[in-house]
Amino acid sequence: MPLFDLLGYAGPGLAAVLLAMAALNDNAENAAVSHAANGLPAITKAMDSTMMVLLRKSTQRTGSPDLLRACWTPEQLRGSASDKSIQKQAPDPSPPERITYRKQAILPEKLSGSIRYVKPRNSEKLVALTFDLCEQANERSGYDADLVNYLRDHKVKATFFAGGKWMRSHAEKTMQLMADPLFEIANHAWTHGNLRVLNGREMEEQITWTQAEYELLREKLLKSKCAAKLGDQAAVAIPPSLTEFRFPYGACNGQSLTAVNQMGLAAIQWNIVTGDPDRGQTAENIARTILNQVQPGSIVIAHANGRGWHTAEALPLVVSKLRTRGYRFVKISELLARGEVVATDSCYELKPGDNLRYDRQFGTGAK
Repeated sequence: MPLFDLLGYAGPGLAAVLLAMAALNDNAENAAVSHAANGLPAITKAMDSTMMVLLRKSTQRTGSPDLLRACWTPEQLRGSASDKSIQKQAPDPSPPERITYRKQAILPEKLSGSIRYVKPRNSEKLVALTFDLCEQANERSGYDADLVNYLRDHKVKATFFAGGKWMRSHAEKTMQLMADPLFEIANHAWTHGNLRVLNGREMEEQITWTQAEYELLREKLLKSKCAAKLGDQAAVAIPPSLTEFRFPYGACNGQSLTAVNQMGLAAIQWNIVTGDPDRGQTAENIARTILNQVQPGSIVIAHANGRGWHTAEALPLVVSKLRTRGYRFVKISELLARGEVVATDSCYELKPGDNLRYDRQFGTGAK
């Protein structure tokens, strides 16, 4: 978390110390904040428990360029056009190799419900680009290398909502995203199951199996020779578990929304729909939609699994113009920490009830 995001939670004494550090670069900033907390007992005692949690998080980076470079060559990271292809196959309902997962802390009340967007403090111009990586049981969906390459080349932060089965099918790509400090990964259910239709154990498995798969791949990456060279730095760089969830089809009910929140996961929806799964969608229309609807704290939904039609081509039309307007791209976790969430008690695309057709069209959506 950047330095100034802590000020809203800090007492005046700590605020003065942090403001004095404002000119530091990101690496020096984190070290200085940690030193201030450890070396100034009077200030430390004045912090409440929330402040201390935020301060500890501020010293931890997500991803590591050193880990990314140590484990993959530039050519390996670039991928290829063939990565985007989608292949139909026999249904695979099998669970991950291990179904146990790390339990999350209790979700703060302010992050409960179906989060549509965030009102940043001081109307800060922040926007979160999110890309779904869905995969049903009867397919192996794709990976949009052009899209990811553009984000990397232009230093655009983003959040990828990945299905557990997608992560298993694309283990190497998942670990690359995991290791990249520009990105974060979030939970998008095991096989894109419709959690407004599924219930009980089937509903819970869609969530928990995905948590488990992420943790398995994190362990695999950290055990690799390339990560071992970095020691503890590699482990600190990658979050130990997923903390955010997106409902497939944007569909939930009271039971599934409560289940997600009780597992300690923030349920992330959106307030800008690109419509990129529509084969008739164009890059120009995607760009126009985002540029016309964006507001501070917006969350944009798009796809990076081979079903985002012309999304990669739309990014150059969007990124430079938003930056010219003063917007900065942030990950969902960063956005949540920088303002007041706007949430509802139901899930939908743009207005309540507008996605009920998916219940008929896809049923459980899991097989």
